[in-house]
Amino acid sequence: MTTQEETEFDVNSHSNVSNDNVTITSTRMPHCQVKFEIKVSPQATQAAYQKALKNINKEVSIPGFRKGKAPEKIIIERYQPTIQKEFVDLVLNTGFNEALQLTHIHPLKDGQMKRPVIHECSREKGAHFEIEFEARPAIPAIKLDELEVPKIERTTVTDQERKNALEQVVLQFTTYEPVEDRPVEENDFVNISVTILEEPPREVIQNQRAQVSPTGMPSWMREKVIGLQAGESVEGMTEQDPNLTEPSPDFQPLPFRATIHTISKGLQPEVNDELAKRVGVESLDDLHKKIEERLEQEHQEDAYRAEIQALEQALLAKYPIDLPQTYIQANKQMRLEDYLNQLEKQGRQVPAEEYEHIDQMIEQSTIYHLQLFFLLRKVAHDNHLTVEQEDITQELTRQLALLPSGRSALDLSASKEKLREQLENLALDRKIKQFLISHVRFV
Repeated sequence: MTTQEETEFDVNSHSNVSNDNVTITSTRMPHCQVKFEIKVSPQATQAAYQKALKNINKEVSIPGFRKGKAPEKIIIERYQPTIQKEFVDLVLNTGFNEALQLTHIHPLKDGQMKRPVIHECSREKGAHFEIEFEARPAIPAIKLDELEVPKIERTTVTDQERKNALEQVVLQFTTYEPVEDRPVEENDFVNISVTILEEPPREVIQNQRAQVSPTGMPSWMREKVIGLQAGESVEGMTEQDPNLTEPSPDFQPLPFRATIHTISKGLQPEVNDELAKRVGVESLDDLHKKIEERLEQEHQEDAYRAEIQALEQALLAKYPIDLPQTYIQANKQMRLEDYLNQLEKQGRQVPAEEYEHIDQMIEQSTIYHLQLFFLLRKVAHDNHLTVEQEDITQELTRQLALLPSGRSALDLSASKEKLREQLENLALDRKIKQFLISHVRFV
């Protein structure tokens, strides 16, 4: 007969469960650490001792007797230490396995497991031992009707966005005429390098072309470079974009040096049907329609991402998940290495005092994404959500359309197998999130 006082286990909670053979007190601790206190009845330890005796009898050879047929008295006299070890191992293994079945708590593969602490193990008194291990995370059942998400107001395409998008098309077919007899003027094109004057200095832009215009250069830099001759440099402090609707409270101005390498005048093509044909459409009207469609898709994607961000935050607030430290460390290390490799490619070295901040930032991001991964996969499992080839094809089309704006999540340098895996994961995530959006309440 089985009795159980609780079926749900929270961090720092205790639960008692028992049957005729064992009584288990389980304690959940942070980072999915679980401690079982297991008490085994004398009847069960007596049965384990008899089984240990038979196991040893089958393995040893006693002159005058076939294997397994020697009298128990002789086996006990000659192999008592071996029998005792086998007996203890059987009690520990059997008790632990019964605890797993009764509590439905299971060790994490490759997780940490401490050696058992044995308080008692005898045929007469039964057994009492403790064992601590890292368990799989407990993923809660998600009640969609209880999930409330802040409503996101959708934005429309603005004339300024249309103008900027058309300017980008024009720039693709712009030719450049060197300027050597005057300094930089508004709307010129310059090849510029920018170095952040930290210790050590780090070059963030290396001899790249930029237009000296409100859309091509931040105002604080544009004001500095106008009037410079080719080969000249200027120093200043970075500033936050004054047009931001939500300025970042964490913004820190940094000293910089900008160096002008060359100055050019842009010879831009006329915006007409001929330009449209060079882009690949029949007329200027078609070009405007194509730009409008792309901007609409970007706005839809922005709205979708805003809804998803609000959904993710609501999901994690409603259903926090405790994670094993083994998961956190393994994933954090991988993310940290990738981040540091990117900085190294940019020629930036991380000072010791900054490393701790980066480490904490990566750990927080790792925990966020791991919790979210488990919750979304739980939704997929409970609602039988899978992806078909059509979903993958649609995701590929969507991601390719986002490439010009730099918003695509695809790593096009990946192998064909990795690229397909990326698309499958993106398609599944999208299907899960769309399913959630269609079922949760927006308030």
